[in-house]
Amino acid sequence: MSPYDRNPASAGAGDGAQEAASPRPRVLVAEDQALIALALSADLAGMGCDVVGRAASGEAAVEMARRLAPDTVVMDIHLAGRMTGIQAAAIIKAETAARLIFVTAFADGPDRGPMEALRPVAILAKPYHPSELNLAVNVSARRRIWRLASVNAGAAE
Repeated sequence: MSPYDRNPASAGAGDGAQEAASPRPRVLVAEDQALIALALSADLAGMGCDVVGRAASGEAAVEMARRLAPDTVVMDIHLAGRMTGIQAAAIIKAETAARLIFVTAFADGPDRGPMEALRPVAILAKPYHPSELNLAVNVSARRRIWRLASVNAGAAE
């Protein structure tokens, strides 16, 4: 695990059920460039999100997504390690309820099709504008609320 792979919420965090009950969107950042990861985390925190972890590799992103159950994963497509961000995103999408937001310098390159196939909330080009990220996170949060409402409606029947 890279020194940049960390769970900022782990200091003093309670059990996972308590964290999952938070009304604030829970976001995992998967970015191998430390300064960009920190900027994304700061922007997300400023938008009212709980950044539950940062991963520098695809492998770490998958492990953290399984363990931390974020609502949204903000993912770069070129990460440290053997697994690309697209490969990691595909595993995360298949195994969790997390929604995806890609933030990449290669938004319009040959990887666009594989990114779109995963049906992300958004594909943002670096350098992103914080308002674009804010909009994508808000759309993701609305989808979380709709999903929770439909699950609760099904349970009430």
